[in-house]
Amino acid sequence: MDTGIRGWGQARAGVTWVFAGSLNAASLREEQLHLCLLVSSGWRTVSFHVVPVVRRRLGVPALEGAQQMPGFPEGSLRRVLSQGVDLVPASAQLWRTSTDYLLTRLLGELGSLQGHRLDSLSILDRVNHESWRDGGRTDGLTFGHLKMVLLWASALFPAPEDWAELQGAVYRVLVVLLCCLATRMLPHFLRPQHNLLQGSGLDLGAIYQRVEGFASQPEAALRIHATHLGRSPPPRVSSGLKALLQLPASDPAYWATAYFDVLLEKFRVFSIQDEDRISAMQSIFRKTRTLGSEES
Repeated sequence: MDTGIRGWGQARAGVTWVFAGSLNAASLREEQLHLCLLVSSGWRTVSFHVVPVVRRRLGVPALEGAQQMPGFPEGSLRRVLSQGVDLVPASAQLWRTSTDYLLTRLLGELGSLQGHRLDSLSILDRVNHESWRDGGRTDGLTFGHLKMVLLWASALFPAPEDWAELQGAVYRVLVVLLCCLATRMLPHFLRPQHNLLQGSGLDLGAIYQRVEGFASQPEAALRIHATHLGRSPPPRVSSGLKALLQLPASDPAYWATAYFDVLLEKFRVFSIQDEDRISAMQSIFRKTRTLGSEES
């Protein structure tokens, strides 16, 4: 049975949009855990999965440590996390907790700040689909993976100046993503003990090569027309970068701003003027100078 529905919403820029769609209940007979919502938007139809949700107001102990994360507006993490988690169907009989709503709210908090945090996510999502996943024809990173990387990058680079310039903002997300791929570990932002890359079935080595290739020479993937073709600048780094990226796997202390500042320096996009931060970066660099000499 299809049920016609209509709805409307308000975009951030103040533009009102209207949609018309149909809710297909036939999927329930196939023991699916969602209803399929088909929404007409001009010349195309978009399919959404509507999942029943029960909001659990009780706090979850595993989320409490995340309330101390820097990089978000003061009090925003506590305010968002105080809403609790959602319960969504895991099977016909069981429910599981979901933090998707909380993560979406946290992205909204980042969007309220000055800078290019969400712009960098948008750019990398397009590059991921068109270049790293060959227009969606191959398996690879999802938008959920990139969203999680941005949340970590925002915490690791809390200073407004980190996000003031678009290229620098993109590279702040890139260095975190490269480290996650090199170590085969992407911690969930709210539950760091959960590795989002474990058991994914993805060829992480191949994905790493594509992402490193983009970070080294991004110009080709960002061209949008043949008329933009031209000589590309030389690679930003040599192939020895991966050894440096794997350090957090052996010592979690490297999962810190100073370490990622070293990576930004390798890509020649470190432009921070804060003396304390420069000193911390140089200290970490001295600890890794053996690896640095191998890739120079």
